[in-house]
Amino acid sequence: MNEVQKFRQVKEITPLILDKLLKSQLEVSTLTTRNIYCPYCGYMIEKVYSDISGHKEVYCQKCKQKYVINLGYFRRQKYLPYFKVTFPDKNKMVR
Repeated sequence: MNEVQKFRQVKEITPLILDKLLKSQLEVSTLTTRNIYCPYCGYMIEKVYSDISGHKEVYCQKCKQKYVINLGYFRRQKYLPYFKVTFPDKNKMVR
């Protein structure tokens, strides 16, 4: 009873996997990261690298919803917490 129990299994990393991890780290050293935000609430969902493309299913921890997004559409995404709608003044309209 004096021993500490380990609940996670820790295995040794093989040299092949370690080599793959080091190569991956070198490949992304020149890339930039960007954040993907939830389209509805603006919560940051995930960070992705600049060379990623395609579709991805993401889960928003704030909305508790899953969304399928096209990463091409969310390249320059800026979240606005509200949409300001302004209507033109009828007296100042030029016809």
